[in-house]
Amino acid sequence: MEEKNITSAAEKDYILEVNGLKQHFPIQKNLMGKVLRSLKAVDGVSFKLERGKTLGIVGESGCGKTTLGRTILRLYDFTDGSAIYHTVGKDGNPYDVDLATVSKKQLTPLRTELQLIFQDPYSSLPPRMTVGEILSEAVKVHNIVPADEVREYVRTVMRRCGLQDHYYDRYPHEFSGGQRQRICIARALVVKPKLVVCDEPVSALDVSIQAQIINLLKKLQREEGMSYLFISHDLSVVKYISDEIAVMYLGNIVEMGTTQDICKNAKHPYTQALFSAVPVANPHKKSEPVALEGELPSPANPPKGCKFHTRCKYCTDKCRELAPEMTEVSEGHYVACHLMNEEVLG
Repeated sequence: MEEKNITSAAEKDYILEVNGLKQHFPIQKNLMGKVLRSLKAVDGVSFKLERGKTLGIVGESGCGKTTLGRTILRLYDFTDGSAIYHTVGKDGNPYDVDLATVSKKQLTPLRTELQLIFQDPYSSLPPRMTVGEILSEAVKVHNIVPADEVREYVRTVMRRCGLQDHYYDRYPHEFSGGQRQRICIARALVVKPKLVVCDEPVSALDVSIQAQIINLLKKLQREEGMSYLFISHDLSVVKYISDEIAVMYLGNIVEMGTTQDICKNAKHPYTQALFSAVPVANPHKKSEPVALEGELPSPANPPKGCKFHTRCKYCTDKCRELAPEMTEVSEGHYVACHLMNEEVLG
């Protein structure tokens, strides 16, 4: 179920264009090293991210959303596809970089523009380094500011992220979960990034702290014009921070559109099931979660046809045999489902 190039760049300024991205991990090889079986974590994903905006990637655990983000940043080598990053050179002229094929030497200077906020603030910070050392390291390596200005520059970034100056000489174990996540955000921010992949940055935090971190990310985006690829399984969080939402299932995007369209008029049965499970903040309104039938298939042996057909109550023979293509059902709203025009799906 490989998505097509689903939007036009004619009128919008895109910072990232992903086309047919695949990430397959070999799980069985023969004696000659030929891959016999692979785990298809990401299996042909395409989307575009507008500059200064946030694209939310949602889906249940194991759908491939984290692998997608890490592959785009070249923490994994691409199996197939491309990720065109639009940037500006030191001479002020725009140029494009295919993150799938760029060499590691050419990728190094781009590391300041492409950053990642990890899911776990406890394990992503080196315990033997102070906050100041953690934040200063990348500043020194990439020569962000002169050496004699590093300490003050880092403290300025810390203050913008809600961290006090005296935290500079303290160690990660001395902080709460919310404070550690602020340190992780500051670590990404110190190198002045343009694109930040947020890999479930609030899933390990209390609800009240989640709100603080999300508001901080939105504030920094307004001030710096950064673009976010926000990965999460929490639809209520994604709905609040995202401009567009892409719903992933078993390595593919099954629905994509503006946040308003997806939230108010979800078309795909899987998206409808996800939204039905979101708690309603109204004691007088009873929510009715849609129960999905069957079990989640293995990405190492995905079903033929539509990958969701094993759990879909609307499944037909066509769904079992033919993978649906991404089709525009309204302006900017795309769905990969054979039954998208049926009345039963709204």
